[in-house]
Amino acid sequence: MNTTIILPAEMCYLRLATVTAWTAAEIFSNSLNAENGIHDFCHAFKLAVCETFSNSVRHAVHSKEEKNVTIRFSSSNDRLTALVSDSNLPFDPVITLPDIEKYPEGGFGLFLIRQLMDEVVFTRENGMNLVAMTKKLTVEHKQGN
Repeated sequence: MNTTIILPAEMCYLRLATVTAWTAAEIFSNSLNAENGIHDFCHAFKLAVCETFSNSVRHAVHSKEEKNVTIRFSSSNDRLTALVSDSNLPFDPVITLPDIEKYPEGGFGLFLIRQLMDEVVFTRENGMNLVAMTKKLTVEHKQGN
């Protein structure tokens, strides 16, 4: 599977990004004839893409130039990867958790992404922020296959 979606860096496209991520995860799961854990796999994958897209939109520098967020989905064996890229300013992917006692509204996105995915790699190339997130699907095949 190799699919790319390019969306404007606007929050109104968040649902399209997350539905696309869920669908990619579901198609991937079905291609492996997986039975158990599909819902959890799809949910975790979708949520990580949702958080990453949201971060890209929130940190987009609003200028006269239109900003986009590109999401590339690819698979290899039992792993599904989403590569999210944007042309925002560089960011520091170091996790500093906010004080949970103060019930902050934000600040948990990177922590959540790292907890949900098996591998997360942050890079900066050619003026682009790249977040590669990979989730492994433990395959238990459907009966009769």
